[in-house]
Amino acid sequence: MNRRNFLQLSVMLFGVNLSIATSPALAQQDVVGPVVGAVEPTAVRILYRPAAEETKLQLQVFRDGQVAQRVAAEARSENDFVAKFAVTGLEPATRYTYQVKDASGRLLGAADEEHSFQTANPARENHRVSVSFVSCVDMEPSGIWEELKRLRVDMVCLMGDTPYIDSSDLNVVRTRHRNFLQMPALAALSAHTPTVGTWDDHDFGRNNGNGRNMQAGKSTTRRGFIEYRAHAQFGNGKQGVYHKVDLGMIEVFLLDPRYFSQTQPSPVDNTQPTCFGSDQWQWLLKSLRESKAPFKVLASGAIWQDKKNSETDDMFTYWYERDALLDYIKAEKISGVVLLGGDIHVARHLMHPQRVGYDLHDFIISPGHQHVITKLDVYHPSLEWSLVEGNQFLTLTADGQADEATLIAEFRQPDGKLNRKVVIPLAEMTHAAVEPESDAQLRGHWSFDSDFSNRSLLGDRIDAEPVNGAALVHDGDGSEGAARFDRSKQQYLVVPRSFLDDNSAAHTLSLWFKPTSLPEHDSDARSFLLESTAQGRPSQKGAYHLSLGLRAGANPDKVNLQLFTHTLRPADRPEAAPTPAAQGPFNTLVDRSQLLDRWNHVAVAFDSKSLTLFLNGEQVAKHVLPVQGPASEFGGLVIGGHRAGTGRNYDGLIDELTVWQGALPPPAIKSLSESRDQEPAHALSHQ
Repeated sequence: MNRRNFLQLSVMLFGVNLSIATSPALAQQDVVGPVVGAVEPTAVRILYRPAAEETKLQLQVFRDGQVAQRVAAEARSENDFVAKFAVTGLEPATRYTYQVKDASGRLLGAADEEHSFQTANPARENHRVSVSFVSCVDMEPSGIWEELKRLRVDMVCLMGDTPYIDSSDLNVVRTRHRNFLQMPALAALSAHTPTVGTWDDHDFGRNNGNGRNMQAGKSTTRRGFIEYRAHAQFGNGKQGVYHKVDLGMIEVFLLDPRYFSQTQPSPVDNTQPTCFGSDQWQWLLKSLRESKAPFKVLASGAIWQDKKNSETDDMFTYWYERDALLDYIKAEKISGVVLLGGDIHVARHLMHPQRVGYDLHDFIISPGHQHVITKLDVYHPSLEWSLVEGNQFLTLTADGQADEATLIAEFRQPDGKLNRKVVIPLAEMTHAAVEPESDAQLRGHWSFDSDFSNRSLLGDRIDAEPVNGAALVHDGDGSEGAARFDRSKQQYLVVPRSFLDDNSAAHTLSLWFKPTSLPEHDSDARSFLLESTAQGRPSQKGAYHLSLGLRAGANPDKVNLQLFTHTLRPADRPEAAPTPAAQGPFNTLVDRSQLLDRWNHVAVAFDSKSLTLFLNGEQVAKHVLPVQGPASEFGGLVIGGHRAGTGRNYDGLIDELTVWQGALPPPAIKSLSESRDQEPAHALSHQ
């Protein structure tokens, strides 16, 4: 995110870790580290830059005061004099100290608590581990690094724009990385706390950068990134910087949404450009499938939703890869997954209900500096909380010490300030043991028997709210109840949040309706059974993916049962974003005498290619979409009216409104039309 124009910084004298002793021959401003990088149960990576001169170094690792390992490395000019040590043969969950010596045997650091690390605990239960995430950090005091040291977290993840570089000049890239790691508080922290990360646009090399517009410079920015990070893996070894760190109770997948983006066809849709690239895609699917960690963090510098600005560096731009990944997690029944992003200078918590077979929590942590972007705190139907303040970081703690394993998310600021705490039991991040009877999942069900509440697994987050006196009545036909709407009083119901997946590719809607009046012939009157809203509350803003209404037809004996929809139009050129496409009307003429003062069952099935309309269990129309694609975002639903609430209201009764995620098979729709008060799950046994 382009926060501001950055001043060209000269190479400054940053005070590095004060316990490192340097001789007069070693210029203090050249020293970086030591930095503890990726840890494993039996291994650790450490980097150290002693000075701008080539030299041989030796790392000594101590356990209980005794030398456990010695590893040699060289500081060479071709690597900007950064030496990397890969230490193996260690014991799991064990505290070690270390020191560095140069070729003459001169000690460059003391083996003490400030120069120490603990190997990863590989156990999947009975221990606790904390990982902190920081993105968008300037080279200025923030208090974050001191706070992380006080909290004694087990690992720190730098989530991009850490630092800001905005250049592919190798000297600039190296200098910025060097200066960043030389910040005194960060240097003190990373000398004993594993520090790893990925990049976002500004450390990748330019604002809104992708693999296409950075084609000429990304190999250089990758080179500087690799030199100043101590990871076990950097992408596929030649391209990208993706990698993962397994800490037993939690595994962090640090994704690269930049290097490969826009450079090749997507592995899930060869008509669209990729974000992750084929190598990273296959690595991620395989790694997720094989992961044994109870909790799994998919961490990206970019966010997983639409930023809703002119930029295209978000996973909404590549919705097909995002959704294919989430569908894979669901199909493979991979438990314990959360999403994490940064970039937007706002901290947010979203929860996508039942997206992967359980509620998917989505955390955005930004910024680590003080410069916020209020306009990026935008509406999303899954948004639970947001905070537009600076100097924020997120800590995820996987706790397996209690009877029930939990993931604890804490949005924090320096000086011990806790802004939000979310506790998620592992049991709530696991697929239900009972296999569904259909690929379609019940998402919303308003029976209107005794109240306006939703009776699906989404619960009260999508309870309907009556407006202008809309009420429940009994029709005298032995049924349990229905919702009554009086057009003259502009009555309707509001469902305040969405109940479908973001950019849903397939879903089915079903309801019973009994109009007490219909639009008169030769009139422009319209009467909406329902229409989706843009942001949960009635407004004229277009986001009407679900739209079902009645209007007069050319024949006086007919009424038009009319559909509209709003879908995503794929990007029509490289580096462009998808756009919403309003489609319709899609008309179906029905006999007036069949509808007026009579109960009828209607169902609409959407599959990204067409809208299929069923009346009383029979297919009466299939409307092929001129612009094929998944649903655009919407925020809620107006029942008994259109998206603005008033003006085109319905007159009559509505009952048993039900929505499924996925395509409900025609036999199930037929079953629904046979009995008004049956439970919606009953229909699935008739497919």
